[in-house]
Amino acid sequence: MFDCPIPDGYDAHRVRPSLEGAFKELGYSGPVSITAFGDYKKTPKSHLHALSSTGIDVAHVIPEVIYSRMRNDIFKWQEDNPTPATMMIIFDEAKYVFGTSLALRAQQDNKYNLFWAYSFRPRPREMSVMVTSAEWLWDSLLAVSETKRHVLRKCSGSSERVVESTGIFYCKLCVPERTLCFYKHKLLDEFIKHLSSKKHLSKEKGITDRRQRNMNLGLFWLEAKHFPESKRLKKSA
Repeated sequence: MFDCPIPDGYDAHRVRPSLEGAFKELGYSGPVSITAFGDYKKTPKSHLHALSSTGIDVAHVIPEVIYSRMRNDIFKWQEDNPTPATMMIIFDEAKYVFGTSLALRAQQDNKYNLFWAYSFRPRPREMSVMVTSAEWLWDSLLAVSETKRHVLRKCSGSSERVVESTGIFYCKLCVPERTLCFYKHKLLDEFIKHLSSKKHLSKEKGITDRRQRNMNLGLFWLEAKHFPESKRLKKSA
């Protein structure tokens, strides 16, 4: 949701049917699992509820670790979904999530179909190596379904019943004690409460502080390499 957010005024309930409508146009009508990554501390509660109510999992993450968390989920998804299968990424910076080696391996070795949606034209040059089965601009993809409702199952008879499915709310930063899995919540209020808790905020601060220290060390190394101490002292004099 960083590069491809829900547009202002757009009904978040329509995200899933828009995606599924686009897939059906390509001839695919099988099960679809969706996880929306983003920093959700300031996301309207109505958006989070709308996404979850249509079966979309919501995963909270911050920019400092977005690529590694998405990459880990892709590997886990591949373990649970052997080919033939299709994966889709909705993100401008696909090169940091898929990477050249992962894209090639996913297509050449595992034979996964790849779908991709991004927010701008032209297609990012860095991902020219990634051969996709379909691509969309994010805004145009959302426009696929203006009025369709999310039909999860058909009841007996000729009428259709629209029911709600519930996605899971994940915090991809915090891990409960004595477990190896990230926090997950079934209730939106519990998820929001967790994101504002001291433990979570401390975890976020630790990640951002560590990233800043690493950046400072990198800048110091570059300065020491390209501007030896004698030159720096001479320059300061």
